[in-house]
Amino acid sequence: MNLCRVTLMLLGFILVIGVSSAEEGDVQSGQRIYAEKMCNLCHTLAGESGPMAELGGPLDQIGATRDAAWIRLYLKDPTAALPGAQMPPAELTDQEIADLIAFLLSHN
Repeated sequence: MNLCRVTLMLLGFILVIGVSSAEEGDVQSGQRIYAEKMCNLCHTLAGESGPMAELGGPLDQIGATRDAAWIRLYLKDPTAALPGAQMPPAELTDQEIADLIAFLLSHN
Protein backbone atom coordinates (compact mmCIF):
# COMPACT_ATOMS: atom_id res chain seq x y z
CA MET A 1 0.00 0.00 0.00
CA ASN A 2 1.15 3.47 -0.60
CA LEU A 3 1.53 5.96 2.22
CA CYS A 4 -1.37 8.14 1.03
CA ARG A 5 -3.80 5.22 1.08
CA VAL A 6 -2.69 4.11 4.56
CA THR A 7 -3.02 7.67 5.85
CA LEU A 8 -6.56 7.97 4.46
CA MET A 9 -7.55 4.64 6.01
CA LEU A 10 -6.20 5.69 9.40
CA LEU A 11 -7.92 9.06 9.19
CA GLY A 12 -11.22 7.35 8.34
CA PHE A 13 -10.80 4.98 11.28
CA ILE A 14 -10.11 7.87 13.66
CA LEU A 15 -13.19 9.74 12.42
CA VAL A 16 -15.39 6.67 12.92
CA ILE A 17 -14.11 6.19 16.46
CA GLY A 18 -14.69 9.86 17.26
CA VAL A 19 -18.27 9.80 15.95
CA SER A 20 -19.08 6.60 17.83
CA SER A 21 -17.74 7.96 21.10
CA ALA A 22 -19.61 11.24 20.77
CA GLU A 23 -22.91 9.44 20.18
CA GLU A 24 -22.69 7.04 23.11
CA GLY A 25 -25.49 7.81 25.47
CA ASP A 26 -25.49 8.12 29.23
CA VAL A 27 -28.44 6.46 30.97
CA GLN A 28 -28.50 8.88 33.92
CA SER A 29 -28.40 11.92 31.66
CA GLY A 30 -31.16 10.35 29.57
CA GLN A 31 -33.28 9.87 32.68
CA ARG A 32 -32.81 13.55 33.53
CA ILE A 33 -33.77 14.60 29.99
CA TYR A 34 -36.85 12.33 30.07
CA ALA A 35 -37.97 14.07 33.28
CA GLU A 36 -37.05 17.62 32.19
CA LYS A 37 -38.84 17.30 28.85
CA MET A 38 -41.84 15.77 30.63
CA CYS A 39 -41.98 12.80 28.28
CA ASN A 40 -44.18 11.06 30.85
CA LEU A 41 -47.06 13.39 30.00
CA CYS A 42 -47.74 11.36 26.86
CA HIS A 43 -45.92 8.10 27.58
CA THR A 44 -45.80 5.32 30.13
CA LEU A 45 -42.46 4.01 31.35
CA ALA A 46 -41.80 1.73 34.31
CA GLY A 47 -45.41 2.05 35.43
CA GLU A 48 -45.37 5.85 35.55
CA SER A 49 -47.44 7.93 33.18
CA GLY A 50 -49.09 11.27 32.72
CA PRO A 51 -52.55 12.48 31.78
CA MET A 52 -52.15 11.80 28.04
CA ALA A 53 -50.35 8.45 28.29
CA GLU A 54 -52.82 6.83 25.89
CA LEU A 55 -51.71 9.27 23.20
CA GLY A 56 -48.02 8.36 23.19
CA GLY A 57 -48.24 4.88 24.59
CA PRO A 58 -45.82 2.75 26.57
CA LEU A 59 -42.06 2.95 26.10
CA ASP A 60 -41.16 -0.15 28.12
CA GLN A 61 -39.52 -2.76 25.90
CA ILE A 62 -39.13 -0.30 23.00
CA GLY A 63 -35.81 -1.95 22.18
CA ALA A 64 -37.62 -5.20 21.41
CA THR A 65 -39.23 -3.63 18.35
CA ARG A 66 -37.07 -0.60 17.52
CA ASP A 67 -33.33 -0.02 17.32
CA ALA A 68 -31.38 3.08 18.31
CA ALA A 69 -31.24 4.37 14.72
CA TRP A 70 -35.03 4.25 14.40
CA ILE A 71 -35.54 5.94 17.77
CA ARG A 72 -33.05 8.67 16.79
CA LEU A 73 -34.93 9.30 13.53
CA TYR A 74 -38.26 9.29 15.34
CA LEU A 75 -37.09 11.83 17.89
CA LYS A 76 -35.68 14.14 15.21
CA ASP A 77 -38.56 13.76 12.72
CA PRO A 78 -41.42 11.64 14.02
CA THR A 79 -43.45 11.62 10.80
CA ALA A 80 -40.43 10.49 8.76
CA ALA A 81 -40.14 7.41 10.95
CA LEU A 82 -43.85 6.85 11.47
CA PRO A 83 -46.28 8.58 9.09
CA GLY A 84 -49.15 10.10 11.02
CA ALA A 85 -47.17 10.42 14.24
CA GLN A 86 -48.58 13.08 16.55
CA MET A 87 -45.39 13.74 18.49
CA PRO A 88 -43.56 16.96 17.64
CA PRO A 89 -39.85 16.77 16.77
CA ALA A 90 -37.70 16.73 19.89
CA GLU A 91 -35.71 19.89 20.41
CA LEU A 92 -32.60 18.11 21.64
CA THR A 93 -28.93 18.06 20.74
CA ASP A 94 -27.47 14.90 19.21
CA GLN A 95 -25.88 14.07 22.56
CA GLU A 96 -29.15 14.57 24.42
CA ILE A 97 -30.85 12.25 21.93
CA ALA A 98 -28.12 9.65 22.46
CA ASP A 99 -28.58 9.95 26.22
CA LEU A 100 -32.36 9.64 25.96
CA ILE A 101 -32.00 6.58 23.72
CA ALA A 102 -29.63 4.96 26.23
CA PHE A 103 -32.19 5.58 28.98
CA LEU A 104 -35.09 4.20 26.96
CA LEU A 105 -33.15 1.10 25.90
CA SER A 106 -32.20 0.45 29.52
CA HIS A 107 -35.86 -0.43 30.13
CA ASN A 108 -35.81 -3.59 28.03
